[in-house]
Amino acid sequence: MSFPALRRPTTALRITLAAYIATSVAVAIQRTVFSRENNFWIFRAAFAHLREGADLYAAYPEIHSDFFKYSPTFAFLFAPFALLPPVVGYALWASACAFAVWVGISRFLPARAAVVALAVSWLAVLGDMQRAQSNALVAGLMILAWASFERGRPVRAAAAIAGGAFVKIFPLAAAMGALLRRQWLRFCVILAGVMAAGAALPLLVAAPGTLGAQYASWYAIETRDAAPMPRYGTGGADLYAGLMGQFRVWFGTDWPHWPVQFAGLVLLLLPVVVQRRRFVEPVFRVTLLASLLLFCVLFNHQAESPSYAIAMIGVGIWYAAGERAAWRTALMLACLLIVNVASTDLMPREWYREYYVAYLLKTVPLIPAWIVMQLELHGLVRNAGASELAEMGEGNVVGAHPAADAR
Repeated sequence: MSFPALRRPTTALRITLAAYIATSVAVAIQRTVFSRENNFWIFRAAFAHLREGADLYAAYPEIHSDFFKYSPTFAFLFAPFALLPPVVGYALWASACAFAVWVGISRFLPARAAVVALAVSWLAVLGDMQRAQSNALVAGLMILAWASFERGRPVRAAAAIAGGAFVKIFPLAAAMGALLRRQWLRFCVILAGVMAAGAALPLLVAAPGTLGAQYASWYAIETRDAAPMPRYGTGGADLYAGLMGQFRVWFGTDWPHWPVQFAGLVLLLLPVVVQRRRFVEPVFRVTLLASLLLFCVLFNHQAESPSYAIAMIGVGIWYAAGERAAWRTALMLACLLIVNVASTDLMPREWYREYYVAYLLKTVPLIPAWIVMQLELHGLVRNAGASELAEMGEGNVVGAHPAADAR
């Protein structure tokens, strides 16, 4: 089938874009002129270290605290932000992250639903930008990949997924969108090629031997971070760890992470296995993406407070694409208030320390939200979808054309 041409942004979408970019500039001024955000200086220094042949993953306490933990390709691609003055570089970096969310959602959802999703996601994106984090960026790239799937553009989908994976590895999970499409094996080949090309990009500034050593060092620090960490309930941008944090703080368990993560993966993929006939339904595909975004936080034992922006963007997409119902609005508002608003200075500091952080309440409302998504994907909870989702059509999915599937 032919895919609809990309529509021109509506006035409301233009307003949301202006709000997102204005927020990015305001945050850049706040976090460079009036305070210093450590993460930005980590990213900023990484390109210089890559170009100089220094170990990206060593400690540089004279420049920043903590360690750089992203790929050499990310260090290379950060060059435009690193070479500019800090205020300008931060503003462009924050704007790039915000724009990724805007363009991903505005291309994936019909205009009216996109505006709602962007409005629900705004506070989460703001919090992520204040930490100079990349969670909004990777969420936007994952959504953009699914929008490219909808339009039958596998190369663009592969580029978006690879771009996210060079920031944080888990965006590779967005490739599950290919399982809904015909010629998914061809997509896997394209993705492998794009990943290989992206991995080689730093060769433009680094010698092959040096780059190989950088990848070995990256593997070492990622392996070390994969080990269990007892750092829960300390507040700020520290570890919340999704469901694993909940089990440990609420019930005192000391389980390994993998059984919980494996169970979550099974539940995530089960609708893809047993609901093949529903692939043609836009609301199914949108809900599946929202479920994936929440999964990346709830089952990530390294999920920090800013990481929850990914889950809230998923909640925004789920709510915007669903049929209007009071209980859906109540669940969305509970997520918005507890995950985002309660983590701001609006929460009394004593309550924040003694209850919100101590019991990792940030995770709590996302659990019923994810469960509802699974029930909707299996048709156990009704969700006919917002009326405007009909604009999405069937998409290039398995089952849309039985004759084509048989070839």
